[in-house]
Amino acid sequence: MLHLLALLSGLGIEAFRLLSHRLLAGTPEGRELLCGFAACSRLLVILALASGAVWFWLQGSAMLGRPLGSIEAGAVVAGTRFGEALLLRAGLLLLAVLLLRGKESMRAAGLILLAAAALLQGQLGHGAAVDLWTAVALGLHVLAAGLWLGALPPLLAVCLRRPVQVPAIARRFTPLGFGCVVVLAATSVLQVQTLVGGLPALLGTDYGKLALAKLAIFGGLLLLALANRFRFVPSAETGGSVRSLALSIATETGLGLAIVAVAAALASEPPAIHVPPAWPFALRPVPAFWEDAYLRDGLRRLLSPVVIAIALFALAMAVRRLRWPAFLAGAVSLAFVQLPPWRPYVVAAVPTSFQPSPTGYGARSIANGRDLFQSGCASCHGGDARGRGALAIAQSVWPPDLSAPLIAGRPGGELFWSIRHGIGAMPPAAGLDDAAIWSLVDFIRLRAGARIFSPDEMRWSGAARMPGFVARCADGAIVAPGNGRPLRIWTGRDEHGASARVQVDGLGERCAIEDAEPLAAALAELAGGSVPPAQILVDANGWLRRAFGTDDDASQDSVASELALIRERPLDGAARHH
Repeated sequence: MLHLLALLSGLGIEAFRLLSHRLLAGTPEGRELLCGFAACSRLLVILALASGAVWFWLQGSAMLGRPLGSIEAGAVVAGTRFGEALLLRAGLLLLAVLLLRGKESMRAAGLILLAAAALLQGQLGHGAAVDLWTAVALGLHVLAAGLWLGALPPLLAVCLRRPVQVPAIARRFTPLGFGCVVVLAATSVLQVQTLVGGLPALLGTDYGKLALAKLAIFGGLLLLALANRFRFVPSAETGGSVRSLALSIATETGLGLAIVAVAAALASEPPAIHVPPAWPFALRPVPAFWEDAYLRDGLRRLLSPVVIAIALFALAMAVRRLRWPAFLAGAVSLAFVQLPPWRPYVVAAVPTSFQPSPTGYGARSIANGRDLFQSGCASCHGGDARGRGALAIAQSVWPPDLSAPLIAGRPGGELFWSIRHGIGAMPPAAGLDDAAIWSLVDFIRLRAGARIFSPDEMRWSGAARMPGFVARCADGAIVAPGNGRPLRIWTGRDEHGASARVQVDGLGERCAIEDAEPLAAALAELAGGSVPPAQILVDANGWLRRAFGTDDDASQDSVASELALIRERPLDGAARHH
């Protein structure tokens, strides 16, 4: 945190010094302030250099598992992306220190080097582990934060030492501050999309909660900046007092320190996209409720007047002569708001509602789940999971049909929770680890897929997911379901046991599938038989679409027509609950 805080402060102070130089240099007090700013910026850059060296040593020791006690160990860390970026930043900061001792033109070059050093933050944090654009966005985010937040302490100093010049300097600073806010908002959205992913991760992980705290602090900073621009600066121009403005800037500075601290904490946490979220509420939104006409209409009747009112209120703030008519029209629009009943938009939830299965719905996991189910669950639920086991008749309530669409359509995390903690007459699975329970969830999914298979048409009437597998082709390419291309799969049996091959649509090679035995067993169960179909077609999103019992059934014309339909109408990949 110290390294980042020193860098951002030095960058902001030097940018503010350059921006206000012409206004302050005309008086002895102003020149004294400028000299103080110059000394502070150099000192902070030196502090950033020193703290960067400590960071290199600590991070390198963590990477190697031992203290960096030799040049060879340091060279190993320097060869990593982190080491290269931090050493490059150190070089830029060293040059900046030298340039900041020169004339104004040299100081401007030093400011450019400080900006480049701030941009390297994208290679030092989580951005380095994802795509280039996220790394660039993170660098721009840090640069904008430094130019805005780092300029607050010198602006506060001007309020205290040269209050008469504050309004003019604040006016000059406004375009830069506005640009920084736009960059911060845009890059924050990109970071949330890439490193958080969605609402469950935002609310159910430590990283997401820190991100929310950062957004809340940013909102407070933005409100104070707006108050400065539209209230306190005009008041200082007309009344001559900068007390309220100084208090606001001091509060902004404190919030700036808080947001840097939160950002440092975020850098030490794994991104939310890599952590299973723990949903914190007893209810969750209905998935894809916008696809339901009734729910969509209720939202329209609620949100349309609100959006119109917000637009009219914004017009009232922007155009003085239309202020009262626009304000009254916005108030009238709010009278047309219709609140829909909230209950249809939410369903009951558990902490694991949004946790995905770590098994990838693999064929081996399904086989393990089948064995566990037959040994521990079939006596009540039946071997086919339809709730008609040998012991079911002795119960006051029949066990649920686990292959029914209502059960199978639930998120996998909720099935996991029900098995782990028990539900109704079913006891908790205290003796099973998490991997075993996820295997049971995979088997329940398989039975649901078998339930919707039509032997007469040799196709599935709904969404049945292809069991996961891996195939390695001769050219080194790896094929798996849901890779964005339709697949054609052949199964068979030879002297070594089950065999399976896969062909990617549009390519000629048939690639051997690894671990074919559990895959063949899973496909046989999905097709309601003791042996798997000879051929199976899978769409681009990994959903089972068509089966052929024998190779004779899979005529060239039949396969071509089915593939054409699959290419044109793949099932929505977002419908998965795995």
